[in-house]
Amino acid sequence: MSNLRAMVPQLVRRRLNYHLDECWFVHFSPSGEFLASIGLDQTIALWHDIMSPEPRIYKTFNYKRTITQVEWSPDSQYLLANLGYDLRRPDFVPELHLISVKTGETLFTKSYSKNGQFVMVSSISWFSDSKRFLTATDDGLYCIWNADGKIVREIAVPRANRAEHIRMIPGKDEALIYTRAHTLEHLSLGEVVSSTRVDEVSGRTMAVNISRQGKYLALSSKVDEELHRPAQISLYDLKTMTYLRSFEAETYINNVFMIVPAFAGCHEELLCAGSENGKLHFWDIETGEVVSVLDEHSNHSGCMSVHPSQAGMAVSCSDDNTIIIWVTKELQHELQAGDEKWMQRLRGAVEPPLDIKNGW
Repeated sequence: MSNLRAMVPQLVRRRLNYHLDECWFVHFSPSGEFLASIGLDQTIALWHDIMSPEPRIYKTFNYKRTITQVEWSPDSQYLLANLGYDLRRPDFVPELHLISVKTGETLFTKSYSKNGQFVMVSSISWFSDSKRFLTATDDGLYCIWNADGKIVREIAVPRANRAEHIRMIPGKDEALIYTRAHTLEHLSLGEVVSSTRVDEVSGRTMAVNISRQGKYLALSSKVDEELHRPAQISLYDLKTMTYLRSFEAETYINNVFMIVPAFAGCHEELLCAGSENGKLHFWDIETGEVVSVLDEHSNHSGCMSVHPSQAGMAVSCSDDNTIIIWVTKELQHELQAGDEKWMQRLRGAVEPPLDIKNGW
């Protein structure tokens, strides 16, 4: 257990305050160069200089409506933003926005309509080639789009089995689908489309995530009062497509909101997730045992992300408007020399050179 605790990013390296209201999602880019944060203030903020003591805003994107989901392309060149149903503005048209990270340009804005009515996109996910992405509409249609904004394929499913959450499996033209019928489906998107049921899921799944190495799938489910079941996260093995175990904790609360789990450790030894009380939980993947609980946020923490190349760095966000960058003790030690050089450069830029005869 001590080895696992050493893998937990438990030191607060930096608190970031930019969003004017609740911060809902944080996602490192696959390259590790950027961090995207998304808030109730209808803003996407891109941060860079992530490894420095003072990450900075690279670009921001402001919208007039709620941002329900944002996904990085695997090559980190694009951000795909889903502007789905807006509770405060139900008359707004649901839209997809594809953003060039390099230029900050919105490459296209698309909506899906059927019989003259706009249809909401419930979930989005990228193919590994970064040239295509998959969307699931609220009327039971899967659409494969290219990066030019054109639909290249449509796949219809019964409305009762329409998708609520979709995740493409890294390196494959396959997806895991959590449906409105509370089933988990394995969808193959080759020349011949096929679907296999993986499991029937009890309760209400609020979020789905796949590990970067494509080894695991995690489903976070809120408390089920009818079954007297506490909030939990279910883990599946993607090689065998079988259920492994569930993760719970007395301090893990999920009654209402979305909580997005993540995988930590060099070899994905840990599962981590926030909680409605603001606490961050780390579990042993192999046993389901709680390894560590971090308590820095003062309100619901709905999303965590782990750096793709620095396993000792993680980030969390909260309805307390803050983002926290966390590091392990080992990584903090490794970064110390670079931090000192960064401080010296900063002091040199602020303080004028000293003239020995005349002083400052």
